[in-house]
Amino acid sequence: MSLEQLANLSSLTALSPVDGRYGSRTVALREHFSEYGLIRARVEVEVRWLQCLANHPEIKEVPA
Repeated sequence: MSLEQLANLSSLTALSPVDGRYGSRTVALREHFSEYGLIRARVEVEVRWLQCLANHPEIKEVPA
């Protein structure tokens, strides 16, 4: 997601109440520390975990 897209405040991209007054200073942090950033990081971890499971031949439920 680009910084322009993150510049539009929503409940997913907001950091905290400081976004109002200090929005220009916190815009670079939104991608990482907002609810959106948390969800994105969780999905990335889950995908990597699934890939790791798929690489183990003993786990037949997740085909490689």
